[in-house]
Amino acid sequence: MKNQSFLFYSRCLLAALAIAGTALEIIKYGIGMLMYYTVQSNLLVSVFAVYMVYAMTKGTDLQTSKFLRIKAAVTMSILITCVVYHFMLAPLADDFWRLENLLCHYIVPLYFLLDTLLVDRQRQYKWFDPIWWTALPLFYMVFGLINGFFIKIPIPDAKDSPFAYFFLNVPKYGWPYVLTYAGTIFVAYLLVGFFLFFVKSWRAKRVGANQPTP
Repeated sequence: MKNQSFLFYSRCLLAALAIAGTALEIIKYGIGMLMYYTVQSNLLVSVFAVYMVYAMTKGTDLQTSKFLRIKAAVTMSILITCVVYHFMLAPLADDFWRLENLLCHYIVPLYFLLDTLLVDRQRQYKWFDPIWWTALPLFYMVFGLINGFFIKIPIPDAKDSPFAYFFLNVPKYGWPYVLTYAGTIFVAYLLVGFFLFFVKSWRAKRVGANQPTP
């Protein structure tokens, strides 16, 4: 019971932090911030975390295989926000120490990852799950290119607007450059997805080995 209470309040805090980061981005810089993958993925986590809190108040089982496989997809979608930003965008940032920046790129992604690693049951994923987990960033990449070429919705504080990120700016850098970056991100995403899969499988074997024989 105490563990469940701690988990409930932990997820309340997760939801509050995700909502705060997303709201600060939009309130301070405008609705156009929703064009960024960062804000979209944090909004997804906000909705998902609120659902988890609501489901816990209703006694809904959040340890079913179907739910945990969907949650893993959300975990990967927010984790790539942290990874891409830290290695590709943070070195170029001149306003790094903003609360909303830290919330959206580090605190919320790592918090959600810890929830997945420490709370979820083991061995709930299928071997092909890391492949379909790539659907969200692939969809965003297509969306970002369509906006850059055709819709042209302006993006706040983006030097490459209407492209959200420099590595999507085909007119400026060319297709080989964009496809190289896209391929690198895709492969990294896939590898991290399989890493998550194997970590959960390894923990399942370890937990099973440590359980007493009846």
